[in-house]
Amino acid sequence: MIICVTFTLALMPGCESRDASSATESSNLKPLAVMYGRFISTNSGRGPKDEQELKQFIRGRPQEELSNLGVTDVESLFVSSRDKKPYKLKFDPKPAAPGQFSNIFAWEQDGIEGKRYIAGTLGEIQEVDEAKFRELVPNP
Repeated sequence: MIICVTFTLALMPGCESRDASSATESSNLKPLAVMYGRFISTNSGRGPKDEQELKQFIRGRPQEELSNLGVTDVESLFVSSRDKKPYKLKFDPKPAAPGQFSNIFAWEQDGIEGKRYIAGTLGEIQEVDEAKFRELVPNP
C-alpha cells in the first residue's frame, strides 16, 4: 500500500508538466513557431517581412508537412486557441541565430488566468505571467 501511494505521488509532478507541455504542443502557436523557423532556415537566416509573407510560405509547404503539424487551416494558425484572438506578431528580418537569445515574435493578446503563451524565433514556446511578458516583450 505504501509503495503504491509513493509511486503515485512520484508520478504527479510529471503528469502536471506533461499536461502543460501537451497544452503548449497542441496550441496553434507551436506549429506557427515551427513554420517561422522553417521560413528562416529556407531563406538563409532571413525572417519574414510580414504576416502575409509568412502565410504565403506556409501555404506553399507540402500538405504532408502541414498535416504532421496538425495544420488544417493556415488562417487558424494565427489565432490563439485559448483566448480566441489573433496573435500579436513582430517581424525581424534578422532573427536570433542558434546559440543566441531568441527574439519573441508572437504572443497571445490576453491568454488565460493572467498568463499568455509567447513564441521565440528559435521555436520555443513559453507560458509566462504578465511581469515576465513585459520583461520579454517591453513594447508589445
